[in-house]
Amino acid sequence: MPKGYIIGHITVNDPEAYKEYVAKDTPLLMGLGGRFLVRGGQAEVVEGAAEDRHIVFEFDSFEAAKAAYHDPDYQEVAKIRHASASSTIMVAEGNDEDLPDPAGGTPLGYLIAHVTVHDPEAYRPYVTGNTPIMRGYGARYVVRGGQAEVLEGDLGGRHVVIAYPSFEAARAAYHDPAYQEVAAIRRDFSEGTIILVEGAA
Repeated sequence: MPKGYIIGHITVNDPEAYKEYVAKDTPLLMGLGGRFLVRGGQAEVVEGAAEDRHIVFEFDSFEAAKAAYHDPDYQEVAKIRHASASSTIMVAEGNDEDLPDPAGGTPLGYLIAHVTVHDPEAYRPYVTGNTPIMRGYGARYVVRGGQAEVLEGDLGGRHVVIAYPSFEAARAAYHDPAYQEVAAIRRDFSEGTIILVEGAA
């Protein structure tokens, strides 16, 4: 069964109050079966605009991820986040690929994309053309297609999370000239945000 993910992008407006949220949400979500793939860490918004902090929380299924977000205890704690930060939050069904082995024990790197496709037929060559390039850098597709539901804020209609053996591998894959050539198709027929982010240690 594919895993499920809570994906969040957050800008903290009140750091002291937000610390209380982190202290309460972490044990709660972990107690509901979640584990952090991405939490803080270095990040680079390479296309579009995004919040300052990025999280990816993995659960055993899409239903488990949704249930964790909607859990009454979590919703009570989320009130602290709502008061101290601006957020976009979604749940997404996983692609069921194993994560890559970290390079030398370093944290994994991730590419997180939220895009709205304007011409699906013209966009298709991008989908088929980018995959072999990404795979050459050790990519595994964590989220690609599948069910998705935006719970807070505004995100595009297509969501992708790609894991790499390291943050440096994620950056190298994105900046590869061959990928940038294929990415021109995506830019012509979609709009959105792409973030490179370091995984949780």
